[in-house]
Amino acid sequence: MGERGESAGWERFTPRAGAPWSVATYLALIVAASGIAIAAATAYGYLWNAGHARAAARREMNLEARRAAALITSATAEAEKSVAQLAAQPGLDKAFTAAGASRDCQLSVEGSEAFPSVRLDIVGRDGGVVCTSKPLPSVRAPGAHRGSPWLARALRARGPLVAWHAVDAATHRPAVAAAAPITAGGRAVGAVVAFEHLDGTAAALAANVGGARHPSFTLVSGRSAPGPGGRISASAPVPGSGWTVYAAVRRSAVLAGARGTLTRQLLVGALALLILVLAGWFLNRRVARPLRALSRAVGRASLSDQGAHVDETGAAEVVTLARRFNAMLDLRAGHEAELLHQATHDAHTGLPNIVLFRQRLDQALQQSSGPGLAVLRVRVNRLDVVNEGFGRATGDRVLAEVAARLSSAMRPGDTLGRSGGSEFVVLCPGIGEEGALEVGRRLHSCLAEPFRGPVSDIVLKASVGLAFARAGATGEQLLREADSAMREARRSGRDVQRFDHELQLRATEHLALEHALWTALQEEQLEVHYQPLVESGSGRIVGTEALVRWRHPERGMVMPAEFIGVAEETGQIFQIDRYVLARACRQAAAWTAAGHRVRMSVNVAASQLTDERFHDFVGWVLADTGLAPSQLCLEITETSLMREAARDQSQLMGLKRLGVALSIDDFGTGYSSLAYLHELPVDELKIDRSFITRLGRDRRDRHLVEAIVGMARALGLEVLAEGVESEHQLQVLHGLGCTRIQGYLVARPQPPDRVLSLLEAQADEERLAVPA
Repeated sequence: MGERGESAGWERFTPRAGAPWSVATYLALIVAASGIAIAAATAYGYLWNAGHARAAARREMNLEARRAAALITSATAEAEKSVAQLAAQPGLDKAFTAAGASRDCQLSVEGSEAFPSVRLDIVGRDGGVVCTSKPLPSVRAPGAHRGSPWLARALRARGPLVAWHAVDAATHRPAVAAAAPITAGGRAVGAVVAFEHLDGTAAALAANVGGARHPSFTLVSGRSAPGPGGRISASAPVPGSGWTVYAAVRRSAVLAGARGTLTRQLLVGALALLILVLAGWFLNRRVARPLRALSRAVGRASLSDQGAHVDETGAAEVVTLARRFNAMLDLRAGHEAELLHQATHDAHTGLPNIVLFRQRLDQALQQSSGPGLAVLRVRVNRLDVVNEGFGRATGDRVLAEVAARLSSAMRPGDTLGRSGGSEFVVLCPGIGEEGALEVGRRLHSCLAEPFRGPVSDIVLKASVGLAFARAGATGEQLLREADSAMREARRSGRDVQRFDHELQLRATEHLALEHALWTALQEEQLEVHYQPLVESGSGRIVGTEALVRWRHPERGMVMPAEFIGVAEETGQIFQIDRYVLARACRQAAAWTAAGHRVRMSVNVAASQLTDERFHDFVGWVLADTGLAPSQLCLEITETSLMREAARDQSQLMGLKRLGVALSIDDFGTGYSSLAYLHELPVDELKIDRSFITRLGRDRRDRHLVEAIVGMARALGLEVLAEGVESEHQLQVLHGLGCTRIQGYLVARPQPPDRVLSLLEAQADEERLAVPA
């Protein structure tokens, strides 16, 4: 039998993922479902019967408790009437005189069949019993009831009374006492008392009141209740007594009938389930097993990883089926290999992707026992320019050639992978530091030769970062260090940069600043200051620019140049820009409400132009603050705006449809095209401060500013000069036709309350200038 015999076990009832269920599986499910249904029906029947039995028992106990309370009330009333009649008999007072007292006197109790434990005593003022219905030694003891509260009350009473919470001092048992005073010459000389002991009362109630269930009774004082003790109980108060009667019956006796029914149902259900199992076994033997025998060969082949091909023998139809099945297996194997390659390799270059590269890096770190190991990260700059300028097809061809050149520069045994975009990673096992630097230089120099483009040659440059493995280093750590070194090489313009202690410190500071900036956003440490924008001729404030500041709890005021770069790398610039935009719009709306209508300029990062939600956010802020769209101007750097225009102008057009103004910030530092400027939906050019600073030093800068102003006028755009710090610069700009300026000459960025003071002072001057 072997493995084939074992496969015929319960595993055959478990269908494979995506496969149809077998007949045996359906039979097993039917039997299981039937068993569950029988169990559920039996449980439901038992619960239903038990619930009805409990409800009936509660109703019966409630009735029995009320009957017992009524019986106690009537018996107590009868006892009260009896003692009153006995106490009123003439000559009864002589029982306390020396002549009339007799220790052999014995009373009889009539009409107490329901409560046989009732005892009737004639008691003197001293508590001694002169006559009793039950001559017990403790009752005959001298002064048996001396000091009893009920006796004191009876001697003071004018008629009969009932003490519901009395104590029979002769027997020390709690009881209900019905007493009446015996008077002689207008003075109480004794009392007639009838005791009904509570323990005897419960037994008497069970004998006289109990119904078919034979309940037990308990008398308790006040609201206290006896413990459940596996019983079903109900209660009824004894009117005017402070006592409560509880009638209870054992739960087991109540549920006996339901349990009997449950036993019968279980037997019937077990018999029905046995019949179903036998029927399923018979159907499996007669139907499912022959069907399995027909498909066993194909089943074994489909479940095997290797050697699953079937023999191409037998009848012609079987041979044809076997050939097609074998062809299907070969096709599946090819698809699986192709999918595995796609999952672990880059689609454009065929190189290992970052997932496969990390696996190989981890394996190399585990197996490394000799010389060191190095990881290099190569960033090919300007590849995005190729895609934008010459199209995606040319970009893909150049990318494939870059991969081929990098591969030719590596040693045998090294691994080249693509980590995404324009970045590549290299794994060099068994190499020293000098050897790794040499590989980095070769990787950099192999891209020096221009690439052939459709119109002209394409020059690309690479930035190479190197991280050398140390003891205990992880693959993720090496990749991170190589990335830091690569970014430093790109920033400094070096060909190859090795990760060292200084870079590590810088990376640590970078992470610390990133975390502190996150904290600043959470704790609202960022502030918005505003720099006035004025008309060059009149000096009148016509607008303000919102500039973010970071009030650090330890470092004080931090300028944006120290943290904006980190925010752009980490994506926190989205939150900062939106925070500044919301605050600035709210402030502009507040100034407008105070009678100072000025335009608010807000800087927008390049990344916002690729976010489709930014347009909706701007609209929401305007609606929320009530600021008119015409009072908002979004400033975008020239480089960012040109890149966005080359891709898609829909985001810019959407912002324009809102009614806000668009300004090109730092104009003159990028590479604007006149054609783009003519087509872009912008309203203003903002001349970069570098041109303003050189005004007066070089006539060429004056001519350049004059050209920018003239070009803006020709395109119907407003011009604003930033960084104006001297009167000479102001005069030159005014003479060139630049109508608006911004800079330290006018005012530095400052808190909103100071800007409000400037606006109010300006309004006062304008009111004074108006003739009366």
